[in-house]
Amino acid sequence: MLPKAGPKSVIPSLMAVLLPALLAGCQTPAPRGLPDLRAGGTLPRAVSAPPARLEGYRAPATLAGLDGDGTVSRPGDDGWRQWRFADADTRLRVTLYGLPGGWQDLSDTRIVSGHYGQLRQQRVNRVYNSADQSIRFVGERLFDLEGHVTASGAWLINRADRRPLYETLLLTSGPGHFIRLEAASRNRDTTALLRLSKRALAELRAYQGRATASSKGSVTKESSVENTTMAATSSGP
Repeated sequence: MLPKAGPKSVIPSLMAVLLPALLAGCQTPAPRGLPDLRAGGTLPRAVSAPPARLEGYRAPATLAGLDGDGTVSRPGDDGWRQWRFADADTRLRVTLYGLPGGWQDLSDTRIVSGHYGQLRQQRVNRVYNSADQSIRFVGERLFDLEGHVTASGAWLINRADRRPLYETLLLTSGPGHFIRLEAASRNRDTTALLRLSKRALAELRAYQGRATASSKGSVTKESSVENTTMAATSSGP
């Protein structure tokens, strides 16, 4: 008969099983935070995350009364697209990019509010890393805008010997991606900038419908020409 194992003989056995698991857990790298797109970064995404479908998005030559001022994009599954608009005293950036891995299963409210908090902190960090700037938050909201959960933020950037800079952020989401609008001006206050951003978002969404209809018509026309050409070639001499 085997002798009964006492408490002292059980403890080393448990440690032999648990210690490797604990060490493996400690070696797991900490998750990276979402980078600031202004610095040229990309959003880290799990392998299982579906890529954002941004190729079909188009932007008009003018948006909310502002003229187009350039386009920046990064292709690939973790890519993003950005359109810039401006006039004499106001600038607007519209940026689209995919959700991080694992976020697809969250509710729209958690997706938008969670990412808004990250963007807010990024803006605060940029001010705190500057030697002569300060920030004052004017207002923040989470609301429904035409059936889409939307977050907005408005703040005032003060800098020595310069007029205050009004800035706003409007954040919402589409299927598998974020839509982010950032506006800034020294002459328009935050109320006017948020109104402009909402108008720009509505115009952008409306333009996608028109661009899609135009694209389908173009494809149909091109297919018809291609079929005629193929028929003429096959029935040649």
